[in-house]
Amino acid sequence: MTVKHHMSINLEGILRNFKGKKITIFQDENGKFVPDSEVRKEIAELQAKGHKLMSCSPDECEGFDPFGGGCPGHPITEENQNYHGK
Repeated sequence: MTVKHHMSINLEGILRNFKGKKITIFQDENGKFVPDSEVRKEIAELQAKGHKLMSCSPDECEGFDPFGGGCPGHPITEENQNYHGK
């Protein structure tokens, strides 16, 4: 059986990797880049809730564990053998 896993990003890691630099890798639903201040505010709010991970998928990931487990994996059937989440 084939299983699809959604990607996630480590919140602490992104802050460490962008220390002293603007975080310019997030886009909103219209394709516009989200300002660094908004990204850092959102990350701080997620960390305050105890989250360690954030999903990178624009699709909902059923069962996503933001506390460290990430995507639990989703079986791919013959009918939906599209690896792009559609």
